Amino acid sequence: MYLVDDDEEDAFLFEMAIHEIIPYCRLRIFYNGLILLEVLADPAAKPHLIFLDMHMPYPDGLEVLMNLKINRQWADIPVIMLTGVDDTDKISLAYQLGAQSVINKPDSHSKLLDIVMNIREYWFKTVRLPGHASLE
Repeated sequence: MYLVDDDEEDAFLFEMAIHEIIPYCRLRIFYNGLILLEVLADPAAKPHLIFLDMHMPYPDGLEVLMNLKINRQWADIPVIMLTGVDDTDKISLAYQLGAQSVINKPDSHSKLLDIVMNIREYWFKTVRLPGHASLE
């Protein structure tokens, strides 16, 4: 899994929650969407799932999402958008651009753990991800 978030503290908290709830998961963190797109140029770097912060400096999460979804090589990677702002227009646009989910960033560690548990149950146990065998 990849996480793209310009906020180092949010990224650290998310990483700790992932390691606590999904200990077998390898999480790679990017603090800028351009770096993510550069890394994805290598076909071997394709992740199972991308968590993408919606509100970042250039390029913002929606621009990165658009780049992911228009590229045939990356279009099938599920993208979960993370947001700390209740902007219904941007949330709607995220879905129009191909995001699989939009999740509000939680305001407590216990809520973050709940979100990660739900992610584990749905994305790692329930659905089949494109091009990958079951993750459990």
